[in-house]
Amino acid sequence: MAESKTAQMMRLAREFHATEDAEPGAVQTVPKVGRPPGKRSNPNFERLTVLVRKQTRKAAQRLWEDLEPRRDMSELVERLLADWVKQHTNNGHMEYRNDEIMK
Repeated sequence: MAESKTAQMMRLAREFHATEDAEPGAVQTVPKVGRPPGKRSNPNFERLTVLVRKQTRKAAQRLWEDLEPRRDMSELVERLLADWVKQHTNNGHMEYRNDEIMK
């Protein structure tokens, strides 16, 4: 597929600015544009959908925002799940009963 006109213009502008300001032998770097990569693009994370009561989610979200204003709810869920796994794991072996899960 051919390069769009906008993409061509951007590429030409980058090339022009790179050669205009360059000193002989200098290496030019193009600054990255946009947001830094987030959790969605990180292969170590995956989306998880769960159903919780509205009242529980709202109360938890309000508390979390008050206590940790710069963090999102996924960090709270990650922390709680990691703690639960750690609590129920002994030397790499899972130790849980079905009745513990469904409390």
